[in-house]
Amino acid sequence: MKKHKDDTLYSNFMQNDTLPFLRSNTATSLQPWQQNIFDKIVSGGVKPGEMMIMSAGRRVGKSALTAQAIERLMRDINSRPVEELVLSESKLHGACYYCVEPVGGNWLDMQAWVTEVFGEPGDVWPMHDFTWPEVPRWVQNHRKFWFRNERDRTVFILKWSR
Repeated sequence: MKKHKDDTLYSNFMQNDTLPFLRSNTATSLQPWQQNIFDKIVSGGVKPGEMMIMSAGRRVGKSALTAQAIERLMRDINSRPVEELVLSESKLHGACYYCVEPVGGNWLDMQAWVTEVFGEPGDVWPMHDFTWPEVPRWVQNHRKFWFRNERDRTVFILKWSR
C-alpha cells in the first residue's frame, strides 16, 4: 500500500504564518496557557505518545482558538490539489469493481460531480431486512470511489487527474 503525503498537508498548515493569523484573530492578549498552546501548535503539535489536556475557565477563548484552527485546516484540505489517483480492483456484493482512491483534492466536489454524472451512489450495507441491494453502478466507501464499469472509472480519472 502506498503511503500518503499527509505530512505535507500538516507542514503546510503549520507554516510560519499560522501563529500571526491566529493571534490577529483573538480579541484579547494571550493568557499563559494560550501561549503554551500556540507554541505547541507552531512547533509541530502534540507528539505521538503525548497527551495534551487543556483546562481553562469560561470565556477565555478556547472555542475561538479551536474554531480558527479548524477553519484554517479545512481551507487547506479543501484547496489541496489532487496529488495522485491510486487505482485498484475489488469485489463488492460478489461483483468486480474498479476503484479510485484520490490523494488530495476536494472530496465533496468529486462526490458532487460523480453523483451528477453517474447518478446517486448505491448502498454498501444490506437493507433493513438483511437483503443485499442490487449491484449498484458506483459506491463510495473507505476513501474510495468504486465503479462497476471500467469505463466510468476512466471518465473519473480523465476528469480529476492533473
